[in-house]
Amino acid sequence: MASTGLSNDVLIGLYADKEKYVSVAFSYLQDMEKAKDVFSDAFAYVYERKGTLDGDLPGMKAYLMQTLKHRCLNEIRRDTVRQTTFRNLYDTDIDMLSDDNISRRILEKDIYAILADAGLKMEKLTYDIYVSSRIGGLSHKEIAKLYGLTTGRVAKEVMKATRIMDSVLKKYFLILMLLAMLYNR
Repeated sequence: MASTGLSNDVLIGLYADKEKYVSVAFSYLQDMEKAKDVFSDAFAYVYERKGTLDGDLPGMKAYLMQTLKHRCLNEIRRDTVRQTTFRNLYDTDIDMLSDDNISRRILEKDIYAILADAGLKMEKLTYDIYVSSRIGGLSHKEIAKLYGLTTGRVAKEVMKATRIMDSVLKKYFLILMLLAMLYNR
Protein backbone atom coordinates (compact mmCIF):
# COMPACT_ATOMS: atom_id res chain seq x y z
CA MET A 1 0.00 0.00 0.00
CA ALA A 2 1.37 3.44 -0.94
CA SER A 3 2.07 6.06 1.70
CA THR A 4 -0.58 8.77 2.00
CA GLY A 5 1.35 11.09 4.26
CA LEU A 6 0.77 11.95 7.88
CA SER A 7 -2.51 11.03 9.49
CA ASN A 8 -4.62 13.55 11.36
CA ASP A 9 -3.99 11.55 14.55
CA VAL A 10 -0.24 12.15 14.21
CA LEU A 11 -0.79 15.88 13.59
CA ILE A 12 -3.14 16.13 16.57
CA GLY A 13 -0.60 14.25 18.69
CA LEU A 14 2.13 16.68 17.66
CA TYR A 15 -0.01 19.71 18.44
CA ALA A 16 -1.06 18.24 21.79
CA ASP A 17 2.56 18.65 22.95
CA LYS A 18 2.61 22.32 21.94
CA GLU A 19 3.60 23.56 25.41
CA LYS A 20 6.62 21.22 25.48
CA TYR A 21 7.82 22.52 22.12
CA VAL A 22 7.22 26.15 23.10
CA SER A 23 9.16 25.53 26.30
CA VAL A 24 12.12 24.17 24.33
CA ALA A 25 11.98 27.14 21.95
CA PHE A 26 11.84 29.49 24.94
CA SER A 27 14.98 27.88 26.38
CA TYR A 28 16.78 28.87 23.16
CA LEU A 29 15.25 32.29 22.54
CA GLN A 30 14.42 33.60 26.03
CA ASP A 31 11.35 35.32 24.57
CA MET A 32 7.93 33.69 24.95
CA GLU A 33 6.29 35.42 21.97
CA LYS A 34 9.18 34.48 19.67
CA ALA A 35 9.09 30.94 21.05
CA LYS A 36 5.37 30.65 20.22
CA ASP A 37 5.99 32.12 16.76
CA VAL A 38 8.83 29.70 16.07
CA PHE A 39 6.67 26.74 17.17
CA SER A 40 3.85 27.97 14.93
CA ASP A 41 6.28 28.24 12.02
CA ALA A 42 7.74 24.78 12.66
CA PHE A 43 4.31 23.16 13.03
CA ALA A 44 3.07 24.94 9.89
CA TYR A 45 6.13 23.62 8.05
CA VAL A 46 5.26 20.04 9.04
CA TYR A 47 1.56 20.57 8.33
CA GLU A 48 2.23 21.97 4.86
CA ARG A 49 4.28 18.87 4.05
CA LYS A 50 1.92 16.33 5.63
CA GLY A 51 1.25 14.76 2.24
CA THR A 52 4.92 14.05 1.60
CA LEU A 53 6.02 13.16 5.13
CA ASP A 54 5.50 9.71 6.51
CA GLY A 55 6.05 8.45 10.01
CA ASP A 56 4.57 7.43 13.30
CA LEU A 57 3.98 9.81 16.20
CA PRO A 58 7.34 9.27 17.99
CA GLY A 59 9.28 9.70 14.75
CA MET A 60 7.38 12.85 13.82
CA LYS A 61 7.88 14.27 17.33
CA ALA A 62 11.63 13.96 16.78
CA TYR A 63 11.28 15.51 13.31
CA LEU A 64 9.26 18.44 14.67
CA MET A 65 11.80 18.92 17.49
CA GLN A 66 14.66 19.07 14.95
CA THR A 67 12.71 21.53 12.82
CA LEU A 68 12.02 23.66 15.89
CA LYS A 69 15.67 23.57 16.97
CA HIS A 70 16.89 24.66 13.52
CA ARG A 71 14.37 27.48 13.38
CA CYS A 72 15.43 28.67 16.84
CA LEU A 73 19.09 28.66 15.83
CA ASN A 74 18.23 30.57 12.64
CA GLU A 75 16.32 33.15 14.70
CA ILE A 76 19.27 33.54 17.07
CA ARG A 77 21.62 34.01 14.08
CA ARG A 78 19.33 36.62 12.53
CA ASP A 79 19.06 38.49 15.85
CA THR A 80 22.83 38.43 16.28
CA VAL A 81 23.47 39.70 12.76
CA ARG A 82 20.79 42.37 13.16
CA GLN A 83 22.23 43.57 16.47
CA THR A 84 25.78 43.62 15.12
CA THR A 85 24.68 45.45 11.98
CA PHE A 86 22.79 48.10 13.91
CA ARG A 87 25.64 48.50 16.39
CA ASN A 88 28.14 48.90 13.54
CA LEU A 89 25.86 51.33 11.74
CA TYR A 90 25.42 53.36 14.91
CA ASP A 91 29.17 53.43 15.59
CA THR A 92 29.93 54.40 12.00
CA ASP A 93 27.29 57.14 12.06
CA ILE A 94 28.67 58.56 15.28
CA ASP A 95 32.23 58.54 13.96
CA MET A 96 31.29 60.03 10.60
CA LEU A 97 28.82 62.63 11.69
CA SER A 98 30.09 63.81 15.07
CA ASP A 99 28.27 67.16 15.47
CA ASP A 100 27.86 68.01 11.81
CA ASN A 101 24.09 68.59 11.44
CA ILE A 102 24.24 69.04 7.66
CA SER A 103 25.90 65.67 7.15
CA ARG A 104 23.43 64.09 9.55
CA ARG A 105 20.44 65.45 7.63
CA ILE A 106 21.91 64.26 4.32
CA LEU A 107 22.51 60.79 5.74
CA GLU A 108 19.01 60.65 7.25
CA LYS A 109 17.51 61.57 3.87
CA ASP A 110 19.62 58.87 2.20
CA ILE A 111 18.53 56.25 4.73
CA TYR A 112 14.88 57.27 4.33
CA ALA A 113 15.19 57.05 0.53
CA ILE A 114 16.80 53.61 0.76
CA LEU A 115 14.10 52.28 3.08
CA ALA A 116 11.35 53.82 0.94
CA ASP A 117 12.92 52.18 -2.12
CA ALA A 118 12.94 48.83 -0.32
CA GLY A 119 9.28 49.35 0.56
CA LEU A 120 8.46 49.87 -3.11
CA LYS A 121 10.10 46.55 -4.00
CA MET A 122 7.59 44.60 -1.92
CA GLU A 123 3.83 44.26 -1.83
CA LYS A 124 1.99 46.61 0.50
CA LEU A 125 0.83 43.76 2.74
CA THR A 126 4.39 42.42 2.99
CA TYR A 127 5.71 45.89 3.87
CA ASP A 128 2.95 46.48 6.44
CA ILE A 129 3.60 43.10 8.07
CA TYR A 130 7.36 43.78 8.15
CA VAL A 131 6.88 47.20 9.73
CA SER A 132 4.42 45.76 12.28
CA SER A 133 6.89 43.02 13.18
CA ARG A 134 10.25 44.77 13.16
CA ILE A 135 9.36 48.36 14.01
CA GLY A 136 6.03 47.90 15.79
CA GLY A 137 7.34 44.92 17.79
CA LEU A 138 4.21 42.82 17.29
CA SER A 139 4.40 39.04 17.47
CA HIS A 140 3.42 36.85 14.54
CA LYS A 141 0.22 35.93 16.37
CA GLU A 142 -0.74 39.59 16.88
CA ILE A 143 0.01 40.42 13.25
CA ALA A 144 -1.98 37.40 12.06
CA LYS A 145 -4.98 38.56 14.07
CA LEU A 146 -4.55 42.16 12.85
CA TYR A 147 -4.46 41.23 9.14
CA GLY A 148 -6.65 38.10 9.28
CA LEU A 149 -3.84 35.74 8.22
CA THR A 150 -2.26 32.58 9.58
CA THR A 151 0.93 32.84 11.60
CA GLY A 152 2.66 30.75 8.92
CA ARG A 153 1.72 33.30 6.25
CA VAL A 154 2.94 36.12 8.51
CA ALA A 155 6.27 34.33 8.96
CA LYS A 156 6.63 33.90 5.19
CA GLU A 157 5.88 37.57 4.56
CA VAL A 158 8.37 38.67 7.23
CA MET A 159 11.06 36.44 5.74
CA LYS A 160 10.33 37.75 2.22
CA ALA A 161 10.56 41.37 3.42
CA THR A 162 13.72 40.63 5.41
CA ARG A 163 15.43 39.24 2.30
CA ILE A 164 14.54 42.39 0.37
CA MET A 165 15.67 44.67 3.21
CA ASP A 166 18.92 42.72 3.57
CA SER A 167 19.74 43.13 -0.11
CA VAL A 168 18.98 46.86 -0.03
CA LEU A 169 20.92 47.42 3.18
CA LYS A 170 23.93 45.46 1.90
CA LYS A 171 24.20 47.94 -0.97
CA TYR A 172 23.89 50.81 1.50
CA PHE A 173 26.56 49.40 3.82
CA LEU A 174 28.94 49.02 0.89
CA ILE A 175 28.49 52.71 0.04
CA LEU A 176 28.80 53.65 3.69
CA MET A 177 32.05 51.70 4.04
CA LEU A 178 33.49 53.38 0.93
CA LEU A 179 32.57 56.79 2.33
CA ALA A 180 34.15 55.89 5.66
CA MET A 181 37.36 54.87 3.89
CA LEU A 182 37.39 58.19 1.99
CA TYR A 183 36.89 60.21 5.18
CA ASN A 184 39.75 58.36 6.89
CA ARG A 185 42.30 59.36 4.21
